[in-house]
Amino acid sequence: MADKNKKKGGSKAGTLLLVVLLLVVGVGVAGYFKPDLPVVGPLVNGFFEKGAEGMKKDGVYTVKITKVVLDPQEFDAGETVDVQVLIKHTNKEGKTETVWDSSKLGENLREVGENPLSVTHSETPFEITWQSGDQITVEIWDYKGLSNTRLAWYKTAATDKEFGLDGTRTLTLLDGDNARNPRVGGTNQIVFEASHKGPVPAEE
Repeated sequence: MADKNKKKGGSKAGTLLLVVLLLVVGVGVAGYFKPDLPVVGPLVNGFFEKGAEGMKKDGVYTVKITKVVLDPQEFDAGETVDVQVLIKHTNKEGKTETVWDSSKLGENLREVGENPLSVTHSETPFEITWQSGDQITVEIWDYKGLSNTRLAWYKTAATDKEFGLDGTRTLTLLDGDNARNPRVGGTNQIVFEASHKGPVPAEE
C-alpha cells in the first residue's frame, strides 16, 4: 500500500510540475508578443531588451571570427587560395585605420576542390572601439600569387544602431571595386562572436 501511495504522490507531483512549466512558458510568450500587458509585459520585454542591449552600446568590443566561408564555385579547380581577413574602422570624421590583419598570423592556404574554402580565427580575438556613426569594413583577400586580390567584403553602415560584427553575415563578392553577383546566393559568409568589454576610452 505504501508503494502505491508513493507512486500516486510522484505522479501528482509530476503533473503539477508540468502545469507550472506550461504556465511559465505561456506567460513568457504572452509577455513577449504583448509587451503592454500589465506587469507581465514589461518584465518579459525588459528581459529580452537587456539581452540585446549589449550590442547597442558604444564602447570596446572583443570579437572572434569563428568562420569565413567562400564558395569554391567562384574559383578555378586546383587553384590555391590564401584566405586572409582585414578589418578597417572609419570614425565619424572619416579617419580610417586598420584594426586587425590575419596575414600577420601566417598563411591560410586552401586548394580548391581539395580543401574546404573556410578558415577560422577563434583563437585570436581582437578588440575594436565602436560608436554610433562609425563604419567597419571587413575585407576578404587572397594573398596567393603575384599580387593580392580583394575577393569580398562586408560593411556596416554609419547609420547602424547596433554593433555590426556579431552573428552570421553575408559577404559581397567583388570584381575590383565593384560588387558582383555570386553563383549561388548566401554561400559566401563570415561568422562573428562579439562581447561588449567596456565603454569608449576617454580621450587623453
